[in-house]
Amino acid sequence: MEHPAFADAGSGPGIEVWTIENFEPVPLEKKMYGKFYNGDSYIVLKTSGEHNFSYDAHFWIGSNTTQDKKGSAAIWTVTLDDMLGGKAVHHREVQGHESNQFLGYFQPAIRYLEGGNESGFNAVETNAGAEKRLLRLSGCDNMRIEEVPPDSTSLTKNHCFILEVDHDIFVLMPEGAKATQRRKIISVANTLRDDYHNGRATIEIIDEFSSDDDVAVFFEALGSGSKDDLVEDDSTQQTYAREDISAVYLYRVLIGDELDLISLSKPYKQSQLSSAEVYILDTPCTGVYVWLGNELDADIKKDYNDIVQKYLDLKGYPSWVNVTRVTEGNESCNFKQYFHNWDTLNATSIHGLLSETDAGYFSSDADESGAAAKLIGKSATARGFMPDQGEGTFTVTRVSSDEEDVTERIAERPVLYQNDVYTIKYQYSDSNGEDAFVVYVWMGTDAEPTDKQAGLDLASQIEQESEAGVTVVKVPQGKEPKHFLSIFKGNLAIFYGSKDNNYKEENSKKSFDDDGIRLFRVEGTELGVDMRTTQVPESADVLEDDDVYILETPETIYVWHGKESLPEEQETAMAFVKEVFGEDKEIVTLEQGEETDEFWESLGGVPEEKEDAAGWRLVVNRRMTTPHTLTAVTVSVTGKIGFEDLPPDFTQQDLSDDGVYILDAGEELYFWRGKNTPERVKMAKNEIIQEYIADDGLGRTVDTAIVMSVKQGKEPVVFKKLFPSWEDDMWENQTSYEDIKNKTKAANSN
Repeated sequence: MEHPAFADAGSGPGIEVWTIENFEPVPLEKKMYGKFYNGDSYIVLKTSGEHNFSYDAHFWIGSNTTQDKKGSAAIWTVTLDDMLGGKAVHHREVQGHESNQFLGYFQPAIRYLEGGNESGFNAVETNAGAEKRLLRLSGCDNMRIEEVPPDSTSLTKNHCFILEVDHDIFVLMPEGAKATQRRKIISVANTLRDDYHNGRATIEIIDEFSSDDDVAVFFEALGSGSKDDLVEDDSTQQTYAREDISAVYLYRVLIGDELDLISLSKPYKQSQLSSAEVYILDTPCTGVYVWLGNELDADIKKDYNDIVQKYLDLKGYPSWVNVTRVTEGNESCNFKQYFHNWDTLNATSIHGLLSETDAGYFSSDADESGAAAKLIGKSATARGFMPDQGEGTFTVTRVSSDEEDVTERIAERPVLYQNDVYTIKYQYSDSNGEDAFVVYVWMGTDAEPTDKQAGLDLASQIEQESEAGVTVVKVPQGKEPKHFLSIFKGNLAIFYGSKDNNYKEENSKKSFDDDGIRLFRVEGTELGVDMRTTQVPESADVLEDDDVYILETPETIYVWHGKESLPEEQETAMAFVKEVFGEDKEIVTLEQGEETDEFWESLGGVPEEKEDAAGWRLVVNRRMTTPHTLTAVTVSVTGKIGFEDLPPDFTQQDLSDDGVYILDAGEELYFWRGKNTPERVKMAKNEIIQEYIADDGLGRTVDTAIVMSVKQGKEPVVFKKLFPSWEDDMWENQTSYEDIKNKTKAANSN
């Protein structure tokens, strides 16, 4: 079934909106985009791309909408998708709980209006100059506007309010509002003046800089209350009960009168999804997904909302939980990121992953593209973070109760021990020829928590004492960035051992003195750059097809070549053997599949066959399926931390010079701090990172996440490239808040 209202839908990039009238979709005038009557339901289509379009279809449910309108919006969304070839990702949006993606379509804010388009509702917006009206602006970076009773009991400290009385507009600015928020609020006030008062209203801005007399004028116009009556309101931080706040659940749905669910085990894999079935993915941060296989009956696909509602009822979730429908072959990145592997290897997606230094690997030829993907998957983490080529100078400090400068030892033989914590202060010249620093805090897997904290404290001290640009990077063992490895010219080795036993040779079982067995993994892609050798447990289960392993026994050194290992890894392994073991033992090279009984016996026997025997595929798929996100952070005066996800199409303009943001690139987190950030926010950095990671459901922990701390004006190139465009002098050229206020006030007389 088709509908003439959708005849030209999705024919070009942009936003299209329909409302539901008499069970039918009706196109909305563009001047009404972003304004939603709470008695109605709407369909919003976002078309992206240039030629090969992708689609996001949202159906919006007003707080007072009827069941008929709500059901019609869901059904017509399916019809719209059918006309688009079934490629759209569906999103259910509930008033007051919209996704950041949806809110991002309508800037500077979406607006809720009282009424609807059928009897029983007043579909005509109240004349702004005819009576008193109080608007509450909620959200900081994602802003919503709704009308509230024009009384002092509606006021709170942490919201902005706009009061309209006749043709006077009063803006009550929340104390401590960020610069980006203040700009959006004034933009909303100007829009009200221009659109609803024909540009003739006067705007008065009441903020923490206003006099008592100005504040009194606001409350006099409101007709009640005073500034002392304002209270904190925490209702914006709405959550709901889950079995485990940070867990992710995947269920196969058995279709029937009752909802029967079969829980699937982790790690979740693409191969668990059958084309003839329905699945529900329940996540802590991005809501509930329903996945529909291509071989499903058409009626089941059409009625998927009934399945979702039964699921929400079964779990006791509120009706406003975000729900996204994805179909086989058209899954969103947000959906795929929760799976251990997702086969998305193709020439187009690989090309999008390539950094400038990798571009030479890419080819439209499938085999060459596969080789490029392998190199990407095997390369070190944070591949794009390359302040220089590792030609600078560095000092290394072993961090503990007695800090020790080990620069000379590391320079002679780059070995780190997994019981230790090290800070590496690296100095280089930035693109302007000025001194700059990267301070790496490397944390061994078995390091003490007190040593880890001491390393972070030392890095903060270096940052505070330096007048030059400093980027602090927390590096957990196993997540060494490419630039970090390049400092050591691709010769880094990581051993078991600790200062307490004078770094005596040992293995994971503490049995080296008795059995003389150690095992090392060699991996990397470029000689002299990202090669590394890491001691691993002495078990055949750790062997992977795409790496080289060195097995030390009392009489023999075995160099095992995985069938997908690189020549560079094999060369690095032989160099390591000669340096560490010398010529005293027999060296035997083994190709995968040609192992001897003695080899397997030393590793505890032949391992069971692995489903994912080559680690690079998992890594490259993770890199390709993880979406980049930008999250604004707030810290109240009482220390409460809040997070607000920004729309996916974030820009540099979203960064406020008095705020803190987390740019999540999947492998690494960038903790960005503006120059005018309040001290209480700076001091809460560790708690912010911990809370951000704790409930994301992606299996990350504070100990395993790479965190790069960057300051406004000292951003590394790779950070800037994560934005559509970047202007180093944007903040210097930005109109100040005071100038914006003065400009707004000057327009009052026009």
